Amino acid sequence: MTSTAPGADVRGFYLALGVELPGWAHTEAPVRCFACPDAHQHHDRDPSCSVNLASGAFNCHGCGAHGGAYDAALATGRSPRGAIDLMIAHGLTQRHPRPEASGHAPPARPRAGSRAVASPASGRSGAIRRDPPAHRAADQHTVFAIDSEQVSAWVGALSGSPELLERLGAERGWEARALRELGVGFDGERITVPIRAEHAAVQGVLRLRIEASQRPKVLAVPGTRLALIPRPAPAEQRVWLVEGPSDMLAARSAGVPAIAVPGTHAWRTEWAGELIGRRVTVVMDADLPGRQAAVRIAGDLERHGAGHVRLLELAPGRDDGYDLSDWLREGNQPGTLTDRAYTSAEFRRRLDTADPTRAGRSGIRGTAASSVAAAAIRDGIRRTWACSRC
Repeated sequence: MTSTAPGADVRGFYLALGVELPGWAHTEAPVRCFACPDAHQHHDRDPSCSVNLASGAFNCHGCGAHGGAYDAALATGRSPRGAIDLMIAHGLTQRHPRPEASGHAPPARPRAGSRAVASPASGRSGAIRRDPPAHRAADQHTVFAIDSEQVSAWVGALSGSPELLERLGAERGWEARALRELGVGFDGERITVPIRAEHAAVQGVLRLRIEASQRPKVLAVPGTRLALIPRPAPAEQRVWLVEGPSDMLAARSAGVPAIAVPGTHAWRTEWAGELIGRRVTVVMDADLPGRQAAVRIAGDLERHGAGHVRLLELAPGRDDGYDLSDWLREGNQPGTLTDRAYTSAEFRRRLDTADPTRAGRSGIRGTAASSVAAAAIRDGIRRTWACSRC
């Protein structure tokens, strides 16, 4: 197994590959198989793959695909050079100096951590791919290199694409006004959503797919640091906290001051500090991961001093990932949801009543990593990103 530096960011590395790792996982994170999804029924809806959060190694118990972080990057379409750059950027390997011109390179030695990755075409284990030495990477570390000027250029590209704007409005309910205000753009392949630091500097970009054939649904530009999208404005004392940038854009287009958590498992406790004293309505997707995330987020908000926290149940009878974008596209108005607003205690009781076997563990916490991972795989606790169409 390839060793990593103490500060390695395995979660950030996999997010850059378009693979979101559950925030509650401590040792092994369950995910849908990304190395060979077509080898599984329903695209591995019940996750059969796991990622080691210490090393970045992955193993699919279904199709047999496995390997290190480098193999994961290759399996998701990165070039060998790009894979190493990404590993260096997230602390999963280090660059070694080139041998002196007059010296001789040491003989190559097999690495014990080299593993096989399943062939995407066959689903069977293919040839062993060995991690190349880090000195083959670029001379500079891969860092987040997108600035405000580039974001503005993407905004201009989207503004200059009336057909695309019309399509986004018709299919997703996104208004051009809301997109401009939030700096949303088009990079020629995907929709770009900037993530800004407290002082408005760009610290990341999420790239949302346009076509259903584009996979994964969301990609993070290498070096992206996640945060709430957008950051709460001082004047916004009432906000909706929603699941993913797509729901946020749909809600903002409908006049709702929404802020996105970039995925059910991406929530970080420290973000609750940005919402102190505000009235917060938490709206996650209508499925088990979404409802559990809502309870977890509401608990953090209350502990950190949010003024008033309520959780909305979009569709009590559904568990298929129905989301706020779906609900708004059906012509519903946000004001009609007041009868579905609950305190966190009420919402937790509803969740436990719906499935008594989960009573007392809605937040999914545990120290036995293997049993937690097994339960996650068994229950299908996996959700990539918010909107089913983007």
